[in-house]
This record gives sequence, C-alpha cells and structure tokens, in this order.
Amino acid sequence: MDLTGLLNDAILEIASWMKDYSNEIVLSIVATLLVIYGDAIMKLVKRQIGGLNKFVKISIFIGFCGFGFSFLTGFASPIVSDWLASIDSILLPFVVVSIFYILGYLAQRKSML
Repeated sequence: MDLTGLLNDAILEIASWMKDYSNEIVLSIVATLLVIYGDAIMKLVKRQIGGLNKFVKISIFIGFCGFGFSFLTGFASPIVSDWLASIDSILLPFVVVSIFYILGYLAQRKSML
C-alpha cells in the first residue's frame, strides 16, 4: 500500500472515531463559545433588567444562568451537530481541529489565554 492510501485510511479512522463522539465534540464547541461570549450575553441581560427591584434582578439572573444558557446549549447543539454530520468524512478531522483553533484564537482575542 502506498503512503497516500495509508494516510487516507488513518484520516478515515480518525473521522470514524470523531463521529462516534460527535455529541461530545459538539457540546464542547458550544460550551466553549458560551464561555467566550457568556459575559457579553450577561451584559445584555444586565442592561435589560437594570431598573428592576434587586430581588427580581437576582431571580432573573438565576433563571437566565440556570435555564437560559441551558436553552442556548440545547438549541445550538443540534444545529452544529447536523452541520458536522454533513461534512465529508475525509474533511471532518481537519474541520474539527480548525474549529478548535478558531475558538482558541477567539479566546486569545478576548484575553482569556
């Protein structure tokens, strides 16, 4: 077997493994995005509830953190999962690694690294 065939087989094996763990990969992508941009979302919520009673503000904060971020995760995960499932197997490992590098770059730009 030639080198190209071996490389192709290795990439397809990695893609197969990634497909087995696609839910975990997608969850880590969405969670990382929420970590990077969660402060911007919370600032938006703070502006909207700024003039309310302290008890109401705390209740909205708890509700949004507990349920809002869960909703965002539950809403975004199937979208990202469907998108990743549509990618050709030979490209999947490169796309996933590229996504994580982009997330790292975004975190670096926000001085998180």
